[in-house]
Amino acid sequence: MVNEIDFLDLYRQLRVSPDCGLQEFKQAYRRQVSTLHPDGKPQGYPRTRIQRLQQLNAQYEAAMEFQRLHGRLPGAAPPARAVTPRRENPPPHASSPAPSNARPRPNLKWLIPIALVAIGILFWGVSAVVPQPDGTADNATNDNDAGPADVSVAPMLAVGMSKENVRAIEGDPVAMHDDLWEYGPSWVRFDHGSLVDWYSSPLHALKTTRTRPSAARN
Repeated sequence: MVNEIDFLDLYRQLRVSPDCGLQEFKQAYRRQVSTLHPDGKPQGYPRTRIQRLQQLNAQYEAAMEFQRLHGRLPGAAPPARAVTPRRENPPPHASSPAPSNARPRPNLKWLIPIALVAIGILFWGVSAVVPQPDGTADNATNDNDAGPADVSVAPMLAVGMSKENVRAIEGDPVAMHDDLWEYGPSWVRFDHGSLVDWYSSPLHALKTTRTRPSAARN
């Protein structure tokens, strides 16, 4: 593990500092290896020096792995980040003066409410009633032109109607008992085929303005 390697011992053996250059670090490693290497005469070579060489190789590999991951040797200061200079607004006196002949731009915000009021008055004038020479309005004249003939009046029940006329006005009854037709709580009564009486209930009103015909009143 990288954390278990004694890099301070490595730098002491190589006689370099953690902030040295990578090329300087590699050259110091090669010099130390040549010092500890048996040079083809392993017989009689001290075992302690072989262990020191193996330890040096392990420390060197761990240091190079750390350098590949972090871009620096173990224990070296991190590389300084490039700081982008912060742009500050120039002081007021440093700004270029406006030309003396430049005219100030007019403030047109106050024209907006005036334009809205003018548009509202225009629409109101178009929709207003135009008076006529006789003092009446167009809509009043148009209303007066429509006579009673324009209003369609729905047929109503009347005494003396035939059964066919009653059926055309009220439709088919719910129940029929000879001359008595029932329309729910309301009913109509015939005598010799002519309507003589009826009762219009508020729960099911008949086509009439009266609850009972005036001819049937005593």
